[in-house]
Amino acid sequence: MATGYLKMVLPFNQVKEKEFLSRPMGCKGVGFSFVRYKPGEGATYVHRHKVQEEVFITLKGTGSIILDGKRISMPEGTIVRVAPRVYRALGNDSNKDVIYMILGANSADKFSLGGRTLLGDGIPNRKKVPRWKKQ
Repeated sequence: MATGYLKMVLPFNQVKEKEFLSRPMGCKGVGFSFVRYKPGEGATYVHRHKVQEEVFITLKGTGSIILDGKRISMPEGTIVRVAPRVYRALGNDSNKDVIYMILGANSADKFSLGGRTLLGDGIPNRKKVPRWKKQ
């Protein structure tokens, strides 16, 4: 077997609420996860980052994302890039489960938290923008 890569298979029907995959895949500079939201569920809080941009991809179903207080529909196949200072939260306004892939990249020299930088860089502001809830 060749070296320098790792292959993993995670069928969508096996995706739990949150599947953080960077560490199991041995990633050093990229963070990524799968997130499943049941109907009416969403992110626990709206947040933004200091330097971390993120990309959100709807893999299955139709969800929504809140960006600086504006709700945007995300049907299957939608890709949204969000700049660091934009408040964001994912959710599911539909009647079926939705699965997202979330991607982010960090410069290793700017962060000391390793794989947790996706969370450690977050700046929640619950007063300015409330947590995600179904419309």
